[in-house]
Amino acid sequence: MHKYLHIIPTVTLTALSCLASNTAQAELLDFNDANNLGVSLGGQMKWDGKGGGQLWNDNFNFNDYLYFSAATYVNSFEMNAKPWLNFTSVNENIGFIDIAALNTLGETVWENKVDLSNYTSWDNWLTVSVEMADITQLTFFAPGVLPNVNGFWPSVDNMVINEVPVPAAIWLFGSGLIALFGIQSPRLRR
Repeated sequence: MHKYLHIIPTVTLTALSCLASNTAQAELLDFNDANNLGVSLGGQMKWDGKGGGQLWNDNFNFNDYLYFSAATYVNSFEMNAKPWLNFTSVNENIGFIDIAALNTLGETVWENKVDLSNYTSWDNWLTVSVEMADITQLTFFAPGVLPNVNGFWPSVDNMVINEVPVPAAIWLFGSGLIALFGIQSPRLRR
């Protein structure tokens, strides 16, 4: 029976590889095509093509929304304090914006407050990590009302969805099997 022990690590690695390849493939929503955004827009959320294509919050006194047509795993997205490339305004007061993700039941399952004060250059974007499944809506709360009271029009771009990570427990289990069966005692090598 011990002559087959060398096969176990190979079988384990193959099984882990299959599990990893069966996870959903990541999709990048780059918002470059106004006719194929991958999401629906709500509130005052708009699309703009200046600088490559991005979404932006048109009015800082109203909430804006992104809707997914089906429950989606949202990995991350990028944000910038400016609505489009080379935008300037003397009325800006850049700061915080609150964001929430809602699931299929309409429950808030993720929240974050992001500070975009240092993200005013078009080549410097903040990556906002979500890493949540079953998302049907992202809400960008009006930055111009309490508690933030800021006046700016942040943009959203390069949203990564459906890249579901393989649970760490599977990798730990696999590496444990490799360690257990991959190291044979000198007595078995004879």
